[in-house]
Amino acid sequence: MKKISLLGLGLFTAMAATAQTNVVNDAKHMLDQAKPDYAAVQKTIQPALQDPSTANTAMPWYINGKAGFGLFDNAYMQEALGTQLSADQKKTAGIGLLDGYNSYMKALPLDVEIDKKTGEPKLDKKTGQAKPGKLAKEMVKTMKDNYISLKTGGIYLFDVQDYSGAYDVWEMYVNLPSNPVLGTDAPKAEADTLVGQIMYYQLLAALSSDRNAEALAKVPQIEKTGYKNIDVYVYGIEAARRLNDSVAQLDLAKRGYAEYGTQNVSFVGQLINEHLQQNDFDGCYKLVNEAIEATPDTMSTIKSQLYDILGVIYEQQDKNDAAIEAFDKAISLDETQGKNYYDKARVIYNNAVKIDESLVEAPESERKAKVDPLLLDAAKLFEKAYEIDSTNLTNIPSILYRLYYRLGAGYEEQAETWKDR
Repeated sequence: MKKISLLGLGLFTAMAATAQTNVVNDAKHMLDQAKPDYAAVQKTIQPALQDPSTANTAMPWYINGKAGFGLFDNAYMQEALGTQLSADQKKTAGIGLLDGYNSYMKALPLDVEIDKKTGEPKLDKKTGQAKPGKLAKEMVKTMKDNYISLKTGGIYLFDVQDYSGAYDVWEMYVNLPSNPVLGTDAPKAEADTLVGQIMYYQLLAALSSDRNAEALAKVPQIEKTGYKNIDVYVYGIEAARRLNDSVAQLDLAKRGYAEYGTQNVSFVGQLINEHLQQNDFDGCYKLVNEAIEATPDTMSTIKSQLYDILGVIYEQQDKNDAAIEAFDKAISLDETQGKNYYDKARVIYNNAVKIDESLVEAPESERKAKVDPLLLDAAKLFEKAYEIDSTNLTNIPSILYRLYYRLGAGYEEQAETWKDR
C-alpha cells in the first residue's frame, strides 16, 4: 500500500486555505469597484463560504452579505426612478436582501477584536462578551437601515410567486427587532397592527408554499398583534385541514365565530359538524337558526348557505320534506350556488332509490310511475348544479350516468352522454 505523507496532506491543506484566501481577496476587490457587479461578487465568493478555512471567518460572509444588499438597492433605486422591474429583477432583489441579512447574521459573531499578544478575542469589561470587530458597526447599521425594506423585499418575492422566499424575508422583518445578536442596536419594531398585517401575508405565503404548520402557527401570533381580518381564521382553518388537525380546525372556528359571527359560513359549518358527530341535533338547529336570524337578508349568499346547512341537518334525521323545503329556500336566496341544487337533487335521488328498492315485487308499471318522476326531477337538478359548478361537483357525471341507466329504455342516449365525463 502506498504510504500517505502527512507532510503532503498538510501542504495540500495549506494550499487549499491559500486558494480560498485568494477567492476572498478577489471578491473583495470586485466589491470595491466603483460600480460592482454584485451578482458576480456573490458567485465568486461561494467557494469561500463552503470551505472551513474561510467559512469560519467574518469576511466572506460580510462580502456575500454586502453584495446581497447591493442587489436589492440597485433594483429598488431603479423602481424609485420609474423603471418597471421584471420578475427576474424582483426575485434577484428579494433573495439578495434576505441573503444580505442571513450573511451578516453569520458574520457578526465571527467579527471580533483579537488581542495581538494572546491571539484570543478581546473581552468587554462591562459585558464580558467579545468586542465586535471593525465590520460589525457597518453591518449592524446596514441591517437597521434596511429594516423597512424587508417589507418590500417580501412583496417582490410574493409578486413573482416565490412564496417560500417571501415568507422568510417577512420572518426576518418580524423577528429582527428582538434578535439578541443586535441587542440594543436592533431596529424598533413598527406598530403591532402593521406587524400583524405582515404576519397575515406570511400566513398566505406559507399556505401557498405548503408550509402548513408554519401557516397554522401564525394565527395566534397575529391575534396577539390586534390585527383584524376574518381571513386569518379562514386560512388558519385551511392550514389545519391540510394537517388533518381537527382539534385546531374546531378551535379556530370557535374563535372566528366569536369574533365575526356568520360573516363566513365555514365557522358555523365547523361548529355544526361537531354537534353532528355527537348526534346533538338540537345543538345544530339552535346554532344554525341563530345564525340565520343574525344574518340580514342583504347577505343573501351567506343566508343561502345557512339554509343549505339546515337542509343537510334535516337530511341527517331523515326529515326529507323539511330538507327539501330548506334547500328550496336556499335556492330562492341565491340561484348561483351549485351546491344548493346538488343537495336537493341528492335527497330526491336517494328517496327515489329507496322507493325503487321497496317495490321490487310490485308491477313494473307501478314502480316506474312512482320512481321515474323523482329520478327525472333529480336529474334536472344535478344537471343544473353541474352547469353552475363543474369544478367542485366532479362526481355529478357518474351520478347522472347511473341515474339514466336506472331509468332504462328511452334514456340510453342521456346515459352515454354522462358516461365518460
